[in-house]
Amino acid sequence: MAMGRVLCALIALTVGAHGLAAGRSGASATRRQFFAGVSALSAAPMLAAVPALAGAATTTPSGVSYTVVTSGKGSAPAIGELAVLRWQASCKGVVFDDLFKTNDFYYHRVGSGNLVPGIEEVVLLMHAGDVWDVEVPGPLGFGAKGKKASPGQPSIPPNATLNYRLELLSVPGKDEDLIESIGGYEAAPQ
Repeated sequence: MAMGRVLCALIALTVGAHGLAAGRSGASATRRQFFAGVSALSAAPMLAAVPALAGAATTTPSGVSYTVVTSGKGSAPAIGELAVLRWQASCKGVVFDDLFKTNDFYYHRVGSGNLVPGIEEVVLLMHAGDVWDVEVPGPLGFGAKGKKASPGQPSIPPNATLNYRLELLSVPGKDEDLIESIGGYEAAPQ
């Protein structure tokens, strides 16, 4: 869906930039301009699939900021797919959740709403193998309600900024390494 919007925007920009709009008086395009536009469009899917570069700091339009610590080469998850995650989450320097301390990881159905909205947003931008430092603004964290304390866990104040070290380990079904490591794809006995 997002790829379609990107391609439509690229088509509009290319057509406008090269004067190829139908019915525009005085617009004439050379073959060279036309093929330059077509070349730009054919490269769009490859550019959209390029993993983020390590060390690059980015802020999304919603205000979530992230820095790539390690850039992965695996698949990117789509809404509805499973993503295998680990994270360490803190608020004002106090760690309130840390899956790195254990050997546990979290299977997350992307888009399910089971994570804070800011993390849901960036998981869609990640590739398997990525490790990101993410800063989630209060409204995209626990929001105006905050989070009540639970046994062994601190409370999170309303609209508090959250900091995560987030790792996308795998996208099961897309990443062969996880399937192979758990014994999948073995030939059935005959």
